[in-house]
Amino acid sequence: MKKWILPLILALSFLLRVVALDKYPVGFTPDEASFGYDAYSILKTGKDQWGNAFPLVLKSFGDYKAPIYAYLTIPSVFIFGLTKFAVRLPNALIGTLAVYVLYLLSNKLFSDKKYGILIAFLLTISPWHIMMSRGAFEANLITLFLPLGIYLFLVEKYYLSMTVFGVNMFTYHSAKLITPLIIILLLVFFKNNLSKKILKPLLVFGLFVILTIYTFNLGAGARVAERSITSGALEDGAKAKIVLIQNGMNPTLAKLLHNKYQVVISRFINNYLQYFSPSFLILDGPAETTYGMVKGFGVLSYIEIFGLFFLIINFKKFKDKKIIYFLILWLLISPLPASLSTGVGYAANRAISMIPVLQILAGLGIYKLIESNKNVKYLLGLVVLFGFIVFFQKYLIESPTKSADGMLSGNLEKAVEITNNSDKFDEIIVSKTLSEPHIYIAFAGKIDPKFYQEETKLWKFEEIGVNWVDQMPKYKLGKFVFK
Repeated sequence: MKKWILPLILALSFLLRVVALDKYPVGFTPDEASFGYDAYSILKTGKDQWGNAFPLVLKSFGDYKAPIYAYLTIPSVFIFGLTKFAVRLPNALIGTLAVYVLYLLSNKLFSDKKYGILIAFLLTISPWHIMMSRGAFEANLITLFLPLGIYLFLVEKYYLSMTVFGVNMFTYHSAKLITPLIIILLLVFFKNNLSKKILKPLLVFGLFVILTIYTFNLGAGARVAERSITSGALEDGAKAKIVLIQNGMNPTLAKLLHNKYQVVISRFINNYLQYFSPSFLILDGPAETTYGMVKGFGVLSYIEIFGLFFLIINFKKFKDKKIIYFLILWLLISPLPASLSTGVGYAANRAISMIPVLQILAGLGIYKLIESNKNVKYLLGLVVLFGFIVFFQKYLIESPTKSADGMLSGNLEKAVEITNNSDKFDEIIVSKTLSEPHIYIAFAGKIDPKFYQEETKLWKFEEIGVNWVDQMPKYKLGKFVFK
């Protein structure tokens, strides 16, 4: 294998994720601004925007975010200042590193090094991964830390592996479920290669689990409960039961057919299946554009679709079924966090742990196809080129208008205009329709974190029974009044 191929792939990966980073995706979400301001606040004071010193969970707007992305953003904010580019840059770098780590993992899983190059290239051009790598979207960290933890486990660097897995638990909430399940799969599938050396490293991971449980007491548990499919299940089951009884059904039978358990199971199955549907994977893609995703475009590239198709029809030809079964189970458990959550469905962020394993499986299918017919690689090259053209036409031309609302395009620009003219007024009223407008004002005006932390002491939103800061009837940040 030529040594220049991997550096070329990594260079391409970096360029696809960093060029025009402040322009694409269009807009700048409150979550992105919040991660940036938390990084700025920790850099300046050692505390987050609520005055919590080096927190394990970020209170943010009341949604209690995982903290790792904010910590990774601190060096970028230190170098480039509090800007959109600085906040997004860490994710672009993480996305590039994820390509290299997947190359290492693929080489460990399969003896032929050509697999690693092919799979790294697939992740490089993955529309799903490119889009998730170009915003300050903390979910994307999973695509680095999860494969890295697996790779370190397979090369018997158990302490490092469990530490990486532990850190992964603090990258995004879905990782709290996926990570332990992946470790269980590793212990089951590769038990013959294990030694007693794994026991103490597992205790290290256990410490991270304890810290994770502790964060639930800090407020993260309320966020999980609010977004869970169990939320409102009792009421929905009761409503359906009442309708059946009113239509003449026996009350006992109606209770058996419609209750909170039936509602939860139904929600889970419907949510789970949609992540393997043609609509999500091939035709329409995610149901929301909040994460810079292109609506009306499947999350898989055309070449990935080819690869997965040929993997299925050539499944019997693979000799080492153990690795294939491990990968399939990795894929099958990946949508579990998304399936347990409410929302609009087809959430590209919650099912993001599907991305690395999809590339590996697609790469296996493509490699078998090329093995059977060497000339087909020219056709596959055309498929890659065509897919590239279609994706970037949609991402660069269509997406700025279609994704503008989901990415809250214009909100940061409005905040910049407001803060630039703030000296002209004694009091400035800002509409809460801007969605968490205080964070845009703090970000745009680079408000002193110490002052901001003092102001947040007066934002008693949880005490008045609301879940989010901007659900308060009125609150202030210096001369800025939000109502």
